Amino acid sequence: MATPTSHTSPGRLRRAVDHMLDLTAQNVEGAVYGTVMIGVLFAVEDTQRETYAETVEAALVILLLYVLTHVYAHFLGMRLRAREPLTAKLLWHSCLHELPILQGAVVPVFALLIAWILGATATEGSTAALWTTAVMIITLEVAAGWRARLGARELLLQAGTGAILGLTIVGLKLVLH
Repeated sequence: MATPTSHTSPGRLRRAVDHMLDLTAQNVEGAVYGTVMIGVLFAVEDTQRETYAETVEAALVILLLYVLTHVYAHFLGMRLRAREPLTAKLLWHSCLHELPILQGAVVPVFALLIAWILGATATEGSTAALWTTAVMIITLEVAAGWRARLGARELLLQAGTGAILGLTIVGLKLVLH
């Protein structure tokens, strides 16, 4: 006999995932900016001289600053438009609005951490994270096409658009190093 929680847990998880996808869809720009920003960091990092710990630290500091800047700007903009004072509710709304920045940036950071755990060199890990950035951009394009129910040709065109941006970030590493 199934327990009551066995029926509600998958439903709760599904609702949580749906909610996260809705947040991302409402501010997909944030997911793109987060992904690109962290990808640019991995492109400019000199992993020949820096360790994994230094690379992760730089990623977290820059990500924190970037997210706080976006939360602040959104929070300020909401207050200016609505002519409202500082409130916890408005701050929370801004935090949720900017959450996709973290969603976009976290996957390349996880790729870096996984490479570290697997014993790859810092250069290999940074390269894996950089390529993960390109794949994330393509994935966002494919998700947009999937949601629009595009045919294979149109979906491929959208994926190609994402590939151009992703490969531009990879190209940055080639130009700088």
